[in-house]
Amino acid sequence: MSEFKNFMETCLGSRVTEMILLDNGRIGGCWFTINNKTYDLACTEEHGGGSGRLHHVTYATDTREEILRAADIFLENGVHIETGPHKHAIQGTFFLYVWEPAGNRVELANSGARLILAPDWQTVVWTETERKKGQAWGLKTIDTFHTHGTPPVPTDGTE
Repeated sequence: MSEFKNFMETCLGSRVTEMILLDNGRIGGCWFTINNKTYDLACTEEHGGGSGRLHHVTYATDTREEILRAADIFLENGVHIETGPHKHAIQGTFFLYVWEPAGNRVELANSGARLILAPDWQTVVWTETERKKGQAWGLKTIDTFHTHGTPPVPTDGTE
């Protein structure tokens, strides 16, 4: 994770807006932005047996209602809804995760128009304990959130 974080910051000029610092000192996840949104790309430790896989790409919506409408549109069109609509416990973003037809995870998120405009923004660091709280409202984070990525890892036919 540290190598990817360095690449994103040094080579692509992105900023880390938030990250998860594990109890053992490793970085468990980072949220990167190249503009003034809270994040454009999230990267987490691999738990699915692969290496260097994409976790998800996020699209910001203007309202929560757009996420609810998108959930109906995805449902009507046979798009796999992985989880949501829900609210993240760490960060408070209202979200919906789907897998687009090629299997990439796409998130629609609304953080209440939270933008990062301060040039001296300090990275928000979440602890392992905070991350393990799951989602807001007492919902458990689904297992595939930690194991699914693209490209897929060859398995016994299931992921």
